[in-house]
Amino acid sequence: MHLSRELDYGVRAMVILASHDGEVVPKRRIAEEFGIPINFLAIILPKLVHFGLVESLPGPKGGYKLTRVPKEISIYDVVCAVEKGFAINRCLDIVRGCKYMEKCPVRPHWKKIQDDVEYYLKDITFDSLVAGRERVG
Repeated sequence: MHLSRELDYGVRAMVILASHDGEVVPKRRIAEEFGIPINFLAIILPKLVHFGLVESLPGPKGGYKLTRVPKEISIYDVVCAVEKGFAINRCLDIVRGCKYMEKCPVRPHWKKIQDDVEYYLKDITFDSLVAGRERVG
């Protein structure tokens, strides 16, 4: 199982925004700080804005900033914004579902794994990721 590059870049962009402590950060600077292709940011940032995680500020001194403090935003929030939800298996996808959901003996196990992963991702907030970045870099 692999995470999409779009999700990876979305998390990186959020780490950068969180590390700038409420400052407006231009798109180019976000791209340069963590090696994110600018064409990906053109796709990812509007999703983060639409989901309410990021604010877009137009103009020559414009850019992006978080809408909340980093400790109130988790990786799970970014997963929901970029991937439009989270399902490790089709049977757990609310939209697509599976016709064997009610009688499948494997579904409860997929559900348990999904619940554990969701709990874990909700516990990783961007303030902790910024603190980890500062320790590493």
